[in-house]
Amino acid sequence: MKFTGNDAAERSSVEAVRQRLVRYAVKLVWNRDDADEIVQEAFRIALTRGVAVTASESLPWLLRTTGNLCLNARRRRRPVRLDEAAVATLTSPGEQPPDAESLERLRAAIESLPAQQRDALVMRAMEQMSYEEIAAAMELSVGAVRAHVHLARRALMKMLGSNDA
Repeated sequence: MKFTGNDAAERSSVEAVRQRLVRYAVKLVWNRDDADEIVQEAFRIALTRGVAVTASESLPWLLRTTGNLCLNARRRRRPVRLDEAAVATLTSPGEQPPDAESLERLRAAIESLPAQQRDALVMRAMEQMSYEEIAAAMELSVGAVRAHVHLARRALMKMLGSNDA
């Protein structure tokens, strides 16, 4: 990658985008190594297509591309047990990690959601993105994103046995 101007600031910006994309990918594929490879592939595609990875306008494109690559990776392989890096990514520092059985149930429930519902829910609940940011990343209307998140939450509550639906 060729940096211009303030190299340190550009490298920092690229690294921040890369870390955000890796966190997002881990939540979709549940494996840190696979997530790193997927994000690397997303960056390779961005560079071959001339997408500026440091521009904030390109973040929706990068999120959409990463999400699509995650979906492709999930189609090619069978799910495996969560690795420690994935569990660490899901919890905040100092927070008690959930037990493995609960995480497995949650992962299976999330994986069983339709792709658009799963992506919208992950971006909203786990990445704390606004509905507008999600709409831009998924190329949908804000209303459609809200509907996908709502349907995903209801489906998860039903699958996980919550009576709060």
